[in-house]
Amino acid sequence: MPAISIVIPTLNEAPRLGALLLALQNQTDAPDFEILVCDGQSNDTTPQIARDFPNVTLLESERGVSRQRNLGAHRARGELLIFLDADDAPHPHFLARIWKSYRHFPFAVACPWFVAVDGGWGGKLCYGLFNLGFFLGQSTLRMGSGVCLIAPRDKFLACGGFDESLHLGEDIQLIRKLCPRFGLHRHLLIPLGTSARRFERVGALKLMGFYARITPLLVLGCWKRLQNEKYDSLS
Repeated sequence: MPAISIVIPTLNEAPRLGALLLALQNQTDAPDFEILVCDGQSNDTTPQIARDFPNVTLLESERGVSRQRNLGAHRARGELLIFLDADDAPHPHFLARIWKSYRHFPFAVACPWFVAVDGGWGGKLCYGLFNLGFFLGQSTLRMGSGVCLIAPRDKFLACGGFDESLHLGEDIQLIRKLCPRFGLHRHLLIPLGTSARRFERVGALKLMGFYARITPLLVLGCWKRLQNEKYDSLS
């Protein structure tokens, strides 16, 4: 049985998925792991790219990031779930360090240290602020990002997984469902290369204004009000 199950939701990620799968294939000193790509009806070559890599399981899903992640988690066999986005860029020791940290200091849910690999000054500044807030609020605010969430599979399933009715805040709601019921929330000092491409497409000031507007709703857990915000409409 694999120690780690990596779940990757995809939708038309052909330009990016191959690089992530190659980075995972080249992990050093990692425990046994499996990769599940949960595709939400892509109309490009994303599914074929997943099929071309050995030890990758392709799952067909209805569209919806939370739905795709939940499907992967239910089909996974590993002790520890790692949810990645298709444009993440893990360094060669990423899985080994995550597993070592989990075995030495178990947690109910965790995030890595997000490092923007693109997006200009806005992406780097925003991710720096995110990390600082996540780190300082591990035991109080319990905030994090679905760009990469890590949780023991049994605890994830016991709490019901991601709420598929939410299109915003489902990651933070999951963290708060897992903690304090099942243990600690940790923001790990383990870097993960993270795309900030939306900053380039939308513009740093506009996107930072959006995050500033929704942050109070996230902190207070106003999940229903949060759904009135249209993240996908930013262009």
